[in-house]
Amino acid sequence: MPESPRRIAFQGEPGAYGEEALRALHGADVEAVPCLTFRAVFEAVAEGRVHGGVVPVESSLGGPVAETVDLLLEHDVPASGELSLRIRHCLLAPPGLARDDVQQALSHPQALAQCAGYLRRRGITPLPEANTAVAARKVAEEKPPHTAAIASRMSADLYGLAVLEEGVEDSPDNFTRFIALGAAPERTWTRRKTALAFTVENGPGALFRVMSAFSSRGLNVARLESRPQRRAWEYVWCLDVDGALEDPRVREAVAAAQAACVTLRVLGSYGVA
Repeated sequence: MPESPRRIAFQGEPGAYGEEALRALHGADVEAVPCLTFRAVFEAVAEGRVHGGVVPVESSLGGPVAETVDLLLEHDVPASGELSLRIRHCLLAPPGLARDDVQQALSHPQALAQCAGYLRRRGITPLPEANTAVAARKVAEEKPPHTAAIASRMSADLYGLAVLEEGVEDSPDNFTRFIALGAAPERTWTRRKTALAFTVENGPGALFRVMSAFSSRGLNVARLESRPQRRAWEYVWCLDVDGALEDPRVREAVAAAQAACVTLRVLGSYGVA
């Protein structure tokens, strides 16, 4: 008997950008499992109900996805791959509705914000929905008058909508960084990265000593951000360094950084597409 396809979870409904990233990472043959929330994705992976998950961690326009970062810190679920997905928003409508007849558009608030200039120029009123794919499904099923959705071309194909215009986002440099959780995607990677979370004493030079562990070994820190802890004004730092943990320089730098930290945890060492 043929093996069952791997089950990979994502947040949203079929046709969401999370599913597009999932298939770009894992291929077309996996079973995409939609989840209502980001927490549900993490819990499905942690409890072994799926082989892995895919979640967004950062937008080139909107910055870090704070909820996802916090869930990564909360759960013992390793990051196992990364993909930067070019987000191309489409104006979608039921067949027969002309572009000039669109008066309002449904989508996720972030997608509406990324298309704010386009909507303003065309006099289209933005209406928030829980998800881009939810917006597309609602427009397809309910056909509200003079109403379109802003979503992916995948959503158009899935829900039988016409693409009135493609690339309606205001910036051509619109990317979202997604990470794989759990099972590593079976694909070729362009480079490697190691993600860490750490805490330091609140004192002069504490963060510098951690950073110097990497700079002194010629390693590039690609990202550094802080997230609040439960106690006021105390933070956990999230750091991405270029290179695999198997690399002796990276391994030595992590060991040196750990000596300067109160706590240090490796969130994952993985490939970047």
